[in-house]
Amino acid sequence: MFKRKSAKGALGGTAGPLGHPVTIYLDGAPLTAEQGEPLAAALLASDKTILARSPKLHRPRGPSCFRGGCDGCLARVDGVPNVMTCLVPARGGERIDSQNVVGSRKADLLRVTDWFFAKGIDHHHLMAGVPGLSDVMTTVASKIAGMGRLPSVAVAPRPARRLEAEVVVAGGGVTGIAAASRLRAAGLAVVLVDDGLQLGGALAGAPARAAELFARSPLAGVEVLARSVVAGCYDGELLVVTSDGDAIMVRPRATVFATGAHDGALAVPGNDLPGVLSARALCRLVHGGIVPDGPVAIVGAGFWADELALSLGSSPVLRIAPEALVDVRGTGGVRAVTVRESGHLAVHEVAVVALALPGAPAFELAAQAGAEVRFDPALGYVVITDDRGRAAASAGVWAAGECAGRGFDPEALHAEGERVAAAVAQSL
Repeated sequence: MFKRKSAKGALGGTAGPLGHPVTIYLDGAPLTAEQGEPLAAALLASDKTILARSPKLHRPRGPSCFRGGCDGCLARVDGVPNVMTCLVPARGGERIDSQNVVGSRKADLLRVTDWFFAKGIDHHHLMAGVPGLSDVMTTVASKIAGMGRLPSVAVAPRPARRLEAEVVVAGGGVTGIAAASRLRAAGLAVVLVDDGLQLGGALAGAPARAAELFARSPLAGVEVLARSVVAGCYDGELLVVTSDGDAIMVRPRATVFATGAHDGALAVPGNDLPGVLSARALCRLVHGGIVPDGPVAIVGAGFWADELALSLGSSPVLRIAPEALVDVRGTGGVRAVTVRESGHLAVHEVAVVALALPGAPAFELAAQAGAEVRFDPALGYVVITDDRGRAAASAGVWAAGECAGRGFDPEALHAEGERVAAAVAQSL
Protein backbone atom coordinates (compact mmCIF):
# COMPACT_ATOMS: atom_id res chain seq x y z
CA MET A 1 0.00 0.00 0.00
CA PHE A 2 2.93 2.34 0.79
CA LYS A 3 6.64 2.39 0.14
CA ARG A 4 9.51 4.70 1.03
CA LYS A 5 10.83 6.59 -1.95
CA SER A 6 13.18 8.92 -0.09
CA ALA A 7 13.71 10.58 3.28
CA LYS A 8 12.80 14.24 3.41
CA GLY A 9 12.31 14.86 7.10
CA ALA A 10 9.24 16.19 8.83
CA LEU A 11 8.48 19.09 6.47
CA GLY A 12 10.48 18.26 3.36
CA GLY A 13 14.06 18.64 2.21
CA THR A 14 16.40 16.87 -0.17
CA ALA A 15 15.57 13.51 -1.64
CA GLY A 16 17.76 10.49 -1.09
CA PRO A 17 18.26 7.56 1.30
CA LEU A 18 17.57 7.80 5.00
CA GLY A 19 19.64 10.61 6.43
CA HIS A 20 19.45 9.56 10.08
CA PRO A 21 18.15 5.98 10.28
CA VAL A 22 17.00 4.63 13.63
CA THR A 23 15.46 1.34 14.68
CA ILE A 24 11.98 1.05 16.17
CA TYR A 25 10.07 -2.12 17.08
CA LEU A 26 6.52 -3.13 16.16
CA ASP A 27 5.29 -6.03 18.27
CA GLY A 28 8.93 -6.98 18.81
CA ALA A 29 9.99 -6.88 15.14
CA PRO A 30 12.67 -4.29 14.22
CA LEU A 31 11.87 -1.66 11.59
CA THR A 32 13.92 1.20 10.18
CA ALA A 33 12.69 4.78 10.53
CA GLU A 34 13.97 8.25 9.71
CA GLN A 35 14.78 10.06 12.93
CA GLY A 36 12.16 12.73 13.63
CA GLU A 37 9.40 11.45 11.39
CA PRO A 38 6.10 10.40 13.02
CA LEU A 39 6.10 6.83 14.24
CA ALA A 40 2.90 6.21 12.28
CA ALA A 41 4.63 7.40 9.08
CA ALA A 42 7.57 5.08 9.71
CA LEU A 43 5.19 2.15 10.11
CA LEU A 44 3.40 2.96 6.87
CA ALA A 45 6.77 3.25 5.11
CA SER A 46 7.38 -0.37 6.14
CA ASP A 47 3.91 -1.22 4.74
CA LYS A 48 2.46 -1.82 8.21
CA THR A 49 -0.97 -0.41 7.42
CA ILE A 50 -3.10 -2.02 10.13
CA LEU A 51 -2.00 -0.28 13.32
CA ALA A 52 -5.11 -0.45 15.49
CA ARG A 53 -8.57 -1.94 15.88
CA SER A 54 -11.87 -0.17 16.42
CA PRO A 55 -12.76 -0.49 20.12
CA LYS A 56 -16.17 -2.17 19.69
CA LEU A 57 -16.30 -4.23 16.48
CA HIS A 58 -12.52 -4.63 16.09
CA ARG A 59 -12.41 -3.54 12.47
CA PRO A 60 -8.89 -2.83 11.16
CA ARG A 61 -7.72 0.75 11.48
CA GLY A 62 -4.85 2.74 10.00
CA PRO A 63 -3.73 6.38 10.18
CA SER A 64 -6.05 8.70 8.28
CA CYS A 65 -5.46 12.27 9.48
CA PHE A 66 -1.93 12.65 10.88
CA ARG A 67 -3.16 15.41 13.19
CA GLY A 68 -4.28 13.45 16.27
CA GLY A 69 -7.93 13.58 15.27
CA CYS A 70 -8.73 9.90 14.66
CA ASP A 71 -8.15 6.54 16.37
CA GLY A 72 -6.39 4.86 13.47
CA CYS A 73 -2.85 5.02 14.83
CA LEU A 74 -3.45 4.32 18.53
CA ALA A 75 -0.93 1.89 20.01
CA ARG A 76 0.98 1.12 23.18
CA VAL A 77 4.38 2.82 23.05
CA ASP A 78 7.06 2.02 25.62
CA GLY A 79 4.44 0.74 28.02
CA VAL A 80 2.03 3.68 27.65
CA PRO A 81 -1.39 2.84 26.16
CA ASN A 82 -3.43 4.84 23.64
CA VAL A 83 -0.54 6.82 22.18
CA MET A 84 -1.31 8.70 18.96
CA THR A 85 1.71 7.52 17.01
CA CYS A 86 1.21 10.23 14.37
CA LEU A 87 2.20 12.81 17.00
CA VAL A 88 5.31 11.05 18.33
CA PRO A 89 8.65 11.55 16.55
CA ALA A 90 10.86 8.53 15.99
CA ARG A 91 13.99 8.83 18.13
CA GLY A 92 15.08 5.19 18.06
CA GLY A 93 14.35 2.28 20.35
CA GLU A 94 10.59 2.85 20.67
CA ARG A 95 8.65 -0.33 21.32
CA ILE A 96 5.23 -0.14 19.69
CA ASP A 97 2.76 -2.84 20.67
CA SER A 98 -0.73 -3.58 19.41
CA GLN A 99 -3.47 -3.18 21.97
CA ASN A 100 -7.08 -4.27 22.30
CA VAL A 101 -6.53 -7.48 20.32
CA VAL A 102 -6.83 -11.19 20.97
CA GLY A 103 -4.39 -12.86 18.63
CA SER A 104 -2.34 -10.43 16.59
CA ARG A 105 -2.51 -6.99 15.04
CA LYS A 106 -3.40 -8.46 11.63
CA ALA A 107 -5.54 -11.39 12.85
CA ASP A 108 -7.63 -10.21 15.79
CA LEU A 109 -9.93 -13.02 16.93
CA LEU A 110 -12.36 -10.48 18.37
CA ARG A 111 -13.16 -9.43 14.78
CA VAL A 112 -15.85 -12.15 14.94
CA THR A 113 -17.92 -9.59 16.85
CA ASP A 114 -18.30 -7.64 13.60
CA TRP A 115 -19.33 -10.73 11.67
CA PHE A 116 -21.81 -12.03 14.27
CA PHE A 117 -23.45 -8.62 14.70
CA ALA A 118 -23.45 -7.28 11.14
CA LYS A 119 -26.11 -4.68 11.99
CA GLY A 120 -24.38 -3.51 15.15
CA ILE A 121 -24.49 -4.52 18.78
CA ASP A 122 -26.10 -2.77 21.73
CA HIS A 123 -23.87 -4.08 24.50
CA HIS A 124 -25.61 -1.82 27.05
CA HIS A 125 -28.79 -3.94 26.93
CA LEU A 126 -27.57 -7.35 25.74
CA MET A 127 -28.45 -9.87 28.49
CA ALA A 128 -29.02 -6.95 30.88
CA GLY A 129 -30.99 -7.98 33.95
CA VAL A 130 -30.59 -11.72 33.33
CA PRO A 131 -29.22 -13.25 36.56
CA GLY A 132 -25.70 -14.58 36.09
CA LEU A 133 -25.49 -13.80 32.37
CA SER A 134 -25.63 -10.06 33.00
CA ASP A 135 -22.32 -10.13 34.90
CA VAL A 136 -20.72 -12.33 32.25
CA MET A 137 -21.78 -9.96 29.46
CA THR A 138 -20.45 -6.98 31.39
CA THR A 139 -17.03 -8.67 31.53
CA VAL A 140 -17.16 -9.58 27.83
CA ALA A 141 -18.23 -6.05 26.82
CA SER A 142 -15.38 -4.56 28.86
CA LYS A 143 -12.90 -6.79 27.09
CA ILE A 144 -14.28 -6.14 23.61
CA ALA A 145 -14.39 -2.37 24.11
CA GLY A 146 -11.10 -2.17 25.97
CA MET A 147 -8.54 0.47 25.04
CA GLY A 148 -5.41 -1.17 26.34
CA ARG A 149 -3.96 -2.07 29.72
CA LEU A 150 -2.86 0.54 32.22
CA PRO A 151 0.68 1.98 31.82
CA SER A 152 3.49 -0.36 32.78
CA VAL A 153 4.90 2.22 35.18
CA ALA A 154 2.84 4.50 37.38
CA VAL A 155 3.24 8.18 36.56
CA ALA A 156 4.06 10.31 39.58
CA PRO A 157 1.91 13.43 40.00
CA ARG A 158 3.59 16.71 39.17
CA PRO A 159 2.57 20.20 40.21
CA ALA A 160 1.14 22.55 37.60
CA ARG A 161 2.91 25.82 36.92
CA ARG A 162 1.68 29.22 35.90
CA LEU A 163 2.68 31.16 32.80
CA GLU A 164 2.16 34.87 32.29
CA ALA A 165 0.90 36.07 28.90
CA GLU A 166 -1.25 38.84 27.54
CA VAL A 167 -2.48 36.79 24.58
CA VAL A 168 -2.63 33.05 23.92
CA VAL A 169 -3.04 31.83 20.35
CA ALA A 170 -4.41 28.28 20.20
CA GLY A 171 -3.30 26.66 16.95
CA GLY A 172 -0.04 26.92 15.03
CA GLY A 173 -1.33 26.74 11.48
CA VAL A 174 -1.40 29.52 8.90
CA THR A 175 -3.93 31.65 10.78
CA GLY A 176 -2.42 31.12 14.22
CA ILE A 177 1.15 31.91 13.16
CA ALA A 178 0.05 35.05 11.32
CA ALA A 179 -1.91 36.19 14.38
CA ALA A 180 0.89 35.45 16.86
CA SER A 181 3.46 37.27 14.73
CA ARG A 182 1.27 40.35 14.34
CA LEU A 183 0.41 40.44 18.06
CA ARG A 184 4.07 40.22 19.04
CA ALA A 185 4.91 43.01 16.59
CA ALA A 186 2.36 45.12 18.48
CA GLY A 187 4.45 44.71 21.62
CA LEU A 188 2.27 42.13 23.41
CA ALA A 189 3.47 39.09 25.37
CA VAL A 190 2.24 36.19 23.23
CA VAL A 191 2.13 32.43 23.79
CA LEU A 192 1.48 30.17 20.78
CA VAL A 193 0.25 26.64 21.58
CA ASP A 194 0.26 23.90 18.95
CA ASP A 195 -0.07 20.12 19.23
CA GLY A 196 1.74 19.14 16.02
CA LEU A 197 5.24 17.71 15.69
CA GLN A 198 6.17 21.03 14.13
CA LEU A 199 4.40 24.30 13.46
CA GLY A 200 2.46 24.69 10.27
CA GLY A 201 -0.81 22.90 10.90
CA ALA A 202 -2.35 21.67 7.67
CA LEU A 203 0.47 23.22 5.63
CA ALA A 204 2.80 20.46 6.83
CA GLY A 205 1.43 18.83 3.68
CA ALA A 206 2.63 21.71 1.48
CA PRO A 207 6.09 22.64 2.80
CA ALA A 208 6.98 25.07 0.01
CA ARG A 209 3.84 27.10 0.60
CA ALA A 210 4.44 26.93 4.35
CA ALA A 211 7.96 28.29 4.07
CA GLU A 212 6.79 31.12 1.84
CA LEU A 213 3.95 32.22 4.13
CA PHE A 214 5.78 31.79 7.43
CA ALA A 215 8.75 33.80 6.22
CA ARG A 216 6.37 36.75 6.29
CA SER A 217 5.34 36.03 9.90
CA PRO A 218 8.45 35.70 12.12
CA LEU A 219 7.86 34.37 15.62
CA ALA A 220 10.85 36.01 17.31
CA GLY A 221 9.80 36.90 20.83
CA VAL A 222 6.75 34.62 20.80
CA GLU A 223 6.82 31.86 23.44
CA VAL A 224 6.00 28.73 21.46
CA LEU A 225 4.66 25.67 23.29
CA ALA A 226 5.08 23.02 20.61
CA ARG A 227 3.65 19.51 20.94
CA SER A 228 1.28 20.92 23.53
CA VAL A 229 -2.48 21.25 23.63
CA VAL A 230 -4.96 23.64 25.22
CA ALA A 231 -6.88 20.95 27.08
CA GLY A 232 -9.62 23.17 28.45
CA CYS A 233 -10.87 26.63 29.39
CA TYR A 234 -12.03 27.19 32.97
CA ASP A 235 -13.35 30.54 34.17
CA GLY A 236 -11.01 32.49 31.94
CA GLU A 237 -7.99 30.25 32.57
CA LEU A 238 -6.48 27.93 30.00
CA LEU A 239 -5.08 24.52 30.90
CA VAL A 240 -2.16 23.65 28.61
CA VAL A 241 -0.73 20.12 28.66
CA THR A 242 2.70 19.48 27.14
CA SER A 243 3.95 16.30 25.46
CA ASP A 244 5.93 15.58 28.63
CA GLY A 245 2.73 15.62 30.68
CA ASP A 246 3.37 18.96 32.35
CA ALA A 247 0.36 21.13 33.15
CA ILE A 248 0.52 24.88 32.62
CA MET A 249 -2.16 27.37 33.70
CA VAL A 250 -2.47 30.66 31.82
CA ARG A 251 -4.89 33.55 32.38
CA PRO A 252 -4.47 35.77 29.30
CA ARG A 253 -6.23 39.01 28.61
CA ALA A 254 -7.28 37.59 25.25
CA THR A 255 -7.31 34.20 23.53
CA VAL A 256 -7.34 33.76 19.76
CA PHE A 257 -8.71 30.39 18.71
CA ALA A 258 -7.21 29.32 15.38
CA THR A 259 -7.92 25.63 15.85
CA GLY A 260 -8.58 24.83 12.18
CA ALA A 261 -10.88 22.05 11.01
CA HIS A 262 -11.25 18.30 11.23
CA ASP A 263 -10.79 16.39 7.98
CA GLY A 264 -14.02 15.72 6.12
CA ALA A 265 -15.43 12.18 5.81
CA LEU A 266 -17.74 10.50 3.32
CA ALA A 267 -20.57 8.16 4.36
CA VAL A 268 -19.96 5.21 2.05
CA PRO A 269 -19.25 1.54 2.83
CA GLY A 270 -15.57 0.93 3.50
CA ASN A 271 -14.79 4.54 4.41
CA ASP A 272 -12.95 3.38 7.54
CA LEU A 273 -10.53 0.94 5.88
CA PRO A 274 -6.76 1.38 6.33
CA GLY A 275 -5.60 3.28 3.28
CA VAL A 276 -8.40 5.86 3.36
CA LEU A 277 -6.71 9.15 4.30
CA SER A 278 -7.37 12.82 3.97
CA ALA A 279 -5.68 14.33 0.92
CA ARG A 280 -3.87 16.70 3.29
CA ALA A 281 -2.46 13.79 5.30
CA LEU A 282 -1.35 11.97 2.17
CA CYS A 283 0.37 15.14 0.93
CA ARG A 284 2.36 15.17 4.14
CA LEU A 285 3.44 11.56 3.65
CA VAL A 286 4.44 12.14 0.02
CA HIS A 287 6.53 15.18 0.95
CA GLY A 288 8.17 13.00 3.59
CA GLY A 289 9.22 10.51 0.92
CA ILE A 290 6.50 7.92 1.67
CA VAL A 291 4.37 7.25 -1.40
CA PRO A 292 1.44 4.98 -2.31
CA ASP A 293 2.47 1.73 -3.95
CA GLY A 294 -0.18 1.92 -6.65
CA PRO A 295 -2.95 4.14 -8.06
CA VAL A 296 -4.51 6.81 -5.86
CA ALA A 297 -8.19 7.78 -5.93
CA ILE A 298 -8.60 11.48 -5.07
CA VAL A 299 -12.17 12.14 -3.99
CA GLY A 300 -13.20 15.80 -4.09
CA ALA A 301 -11.64 19.01 -5.30
CA GLY A 302 -9.95 22.16 -4.06
CA PHE A 303 -6.55 23.08 -2.67
CA TRP A 304 -5.56 19.69 -1.28
CA ALA A 305 -6.81 17.71 -4.28
CA ASP A 306 -4.70 19.85 -6.60
CA GLU A 307 -1.69 19.85 -4.26
CA LEU A 308 -1.78 16.06 -3.96
CA ALA A 309 -2.11 15.49 -7.70
CA LEU A 310 0.89 17.77 -8.24
CA SER A 311 2.91 16.05 -5.48
CA LEU A 312 2.26 12.59 -6.91
CA GLY A 313 3.76 13.62 -10.24
CA SER A 314 3.53 10.84 -12.79
CA SER A 315 1.90 8.34 -10.38
CA PRO A 316 -1.49 7.10 -11.61
CA VAL A 317 -4.35 9.18 -10.17
CA LEU A 318 -8.11 8.70 -10.44
CA ARG A 319 -10.15 11.88 -9.79
CA ILE A 320 -13.63 11.19 -8.41
CA ALA A 321 -16.48 13.53 -7.50
CA PRO A 322 -17.74 12.78 -3.95
CA GLU A 323 -21.27 12.03 -5.15
CA ALA A 324 -19.91 9.47 -7.65
CA LEU A 325 -18.13 7.29 -5.07
CA VAL A 326 -20.31 4.27 -4.23
CA ASP A 327 -18.01 2.31 -1.93
CA VAL A 328 -14.44 1.46 -0.98
CA ARG A 329 -13.60 -2.23 -1.25
CA GLY A 330 -11.18 -4.33 0.76
CA THR A 331 -10.84 -6.35 3.95
CA GLY A 332 -7.66 -5.38 5.77
CA GLY A 333 -7.08 -2.37 3.55
CA VAL A 334 -8.12 -0.54 0.40
CA ARG A 335 -8.23 -2.68 -2.72
CA ALA A 336 -10.64 -0.90 -5.09
CA VAL A 337 -13.39 1.69 -5.38
CA THR A 338 -16.78 1.51 -7.03
CA VAL A 339 -17.66 4.62 -9.01
CA ARG A 340 -20.88 5.67 -10.71
CA GLU A 341 -19.94 6.56 -14.29
CA SER A 342 -22.43 7.64 -16.98
CA GLY A 343 -25.29 5.62 -15.54
CA HIS A 344 -23.36 2.45 -14.72
CA LEU A 345 -21.04 1.23 -11.96
CA ALA A 346 -17.33 0.77 -12.59
CA VAL A 347 -14.76 -0.82 -10.28
CA HIS A 348 -11.22 0.60 -10.24
CA GLU A 349 -8.30 -1.00 -8.42
CA VAL A 350 -6.48 1.53 -6.21
CA ALA A 351 -3.97 1.37 -3.37
CA VAL A 352 -5.07 4.47 -1.47
CA VAL A 353 -8.15 6.69 -1.28
CA ALA A 354 -7.51 10.38 -0.50
CA LEU A 355 -10.47 12.50 0.61
CA ALA A 356 -10.33 16.18 -0.37
CA LEU A 357 -13.56 17.32 1.28
CA PRO A 358 -14.65 20.42 3.21
CA GLY A 359 -13.40 20.25 6.80
CA ALA A 360 -15.59 20.33 9.90
CA PRO A 361 -14.66 23.40 12.00
CA ALA A 362 -12.85 22.56 15.25
CA PHE A 363 -15.23 24.69 17.31
CA GLU A 364 -15.17 22.76 20.58
CA LEU A 365 -12.48 24.64 22.50
CA ALA A 366 -13.77 28.08 21.55
CA ALA A 367 -17.28 27.05 22.57
CA GLN A 368 -16.01 25.96 25.98
CA ALA A 369 -14.43 29.39 26.38
CA GLY A 370 -17.80 31.03 25.77
CA ALA A 371 -17.92 31.52 22.00
CA GLU A 372 -21.27 31.26 20.29
CA VAL A 373 -21.69 28.58 17.64
CA ARG A 374 -24.26 27.83 14.97
CA PHE A 375 -24.94 24.76 12.86
CA ASP A 376 -24.05 24.99 9.18
CA PRO A 377 -25.57 22.08 7.17
CA ALA A 378 -22.51 21.99 4.89
CA LEU A 379 -19.80 22.17 7.56
CA GLY A 380 -21.20 21.37 11.00
CA TYR A 381 -20.90 23.71 13.97
CA VAL A 382 -19.12 26.99 13.24
CA VAL A 383 -17.80 29.61 15.65
CA ILE A 384 -19.71 32.87 15.18
CA THR A 385 -17.61 36.04 15.12
CA ASP A 386 -18.28 39.69 14.42
CA ASP A 387 -16.48 41.46 11.58
CA ARG A 388 -13.41 41.96 13.81
CA GLY A 389 -13.14 38.34 14.95
CA ARG A 390 -14.64 38.66 18.43
CA ALA A 391 -16.35 35.37 19.25
CA ALA A 392 -18.13 36.03 22.55
CA ALA A 393 -20.08 38.76 24.24
CA SER A 394 -17.54 38.73 27.05
CA ALA A 395 -14.21 40.34 26.25
CA GLY A 396 -11.18 38.25 25.46
CA VAL A 397 -12.48 35.45 23.21
CA TRP A 398 -11.60 35.69 19.52
CA ALA A 399 -11.61 33.21 16.64
CA ALA A 400 -10.20 33.15 13.13
CA GLY A 401 -9.75 30.82 10.20
CA GLU A 402 -11.33 27.45 9.52
CA CYS A 403 -12.90 27.11 12.99
CA ALA A 404 -14.97 30.16 12.05
CA GLY A 405 -16.12 28.52 8.84
CA ARG A 406 -13.51 29.78 6.39
CA GLY A 407 -12.36 27.52 3.56
CA PHE A 408 -8.76 26.40 3.25
CA ASP A 409 -7.09 29.15 1.26
CA PRO A 410 -3.62 29.79 2.71
CA GLU A 411 -3.39 33.40 1.57
CA ALA A 412 -6.87 34.26 2.84
CA LEU A 413 -6.26 32.49 6.17
CA HIS A 414 -2.96 34.31 6.63
CA ALA A 415 -4.64 37.66 5.95
CA GLU A 416 -7.45 36.86 8.40
CA GLY A 417 -4.98 35.96 11.13
CA GLU A 418 -3.27 39.32 10.74
CA ARG A 419 -6.59 41.19 10.60
CA VAL A 420 -7.98 39.60 13.77
CA ALA A 421 -4.66 40.09 15.57
CA ALA A 422 -4.75 43.81 14.73
CA ALA A 423 -8.26 44.02 16.22
CA VAL A 424 -7.13 42.17 19.37
CA ALA A 425 -4.12 44.47 19.80
CA GLN A 426 -6.34 47.53 19.40
CA SER A 427 -8.81 46.20 22.00
CA LEU A 428 -6.05 45.68 24.56
